[in-house]
Amino acid sequence: STFWVYPSLAIVKKNVDNTRKMLEQQNHLTFLGFILPMSRTMSVLIGSDVSDSFINLITESALEHSLLDKNPLQWMILSFQKMYISFVFREFDILKHLAEKYFHVRFKPWTMTFVLSVQRFYGGLVSFWLYRQSGDSIWAERGHEAKLALSKWTESSQWNYQNKFYLLEAEDQYSNNDIENAKSSYTKAILSAREHKFINEEALACELAGYFYLSI
Repeated sequence: STFWVYPSLAIVKKNVDNTRKMLEQQNHLTFLGFILPMSRTMSVLIGSDVSDSFINLITESALEHSLLDKNPLQWMILSFQKMYISFVFREFDILKHLAEKYFHVRFKPWTMTFVLSVQRFYGGLVSFWLYRQSGDSIWAERGHEAKLALSKWTESSQWNYQNKFYLLEAEDQYSNNDIENAKSSYTKAILSAREHKFINEEALACELAGYFYLSI
């Protein structure tokens, strides 16, 4: 969870790498399957070498097929991390392909965790962007599904989810050319993230608001 909320990515990566080394020494392959995709994501975002990442432990194609058969939750995490990177770097063509793979395997877990709620949040942001770019209504439906989930979770914890809901609301309104309400929702998302100490999501809301204002 610290990956999504801690302000220093370098410190988080150092801790993750230490955990990874311990898991490798003890041959905890299942837990490695969860941590390696995130470790690579942090390396890409920081701009450091990814030559020792999970991609070089096994070919991506073989890894994906193995996880899809044996552990679909790990496959979903791998797919999500790759989709997330493409979203951050605004790589539309790559993102569309990765998002289709992620939504193909995404399932409802029996337990609710903060990390899974983050996946739903970013899945919604991705969906609304893809809808604006492609006009395909399936992406609008996926975005609305994510917004509905965040709306329900906000009722139980405004601290954790309110800013995420406001940002999805803003992206939805932007997608439907509801300009004035979108302006209000972007502002609410920024202020809520600031109030609830989600500095990374405050920055994200500012960035997406910037794309919105450039387009109008």
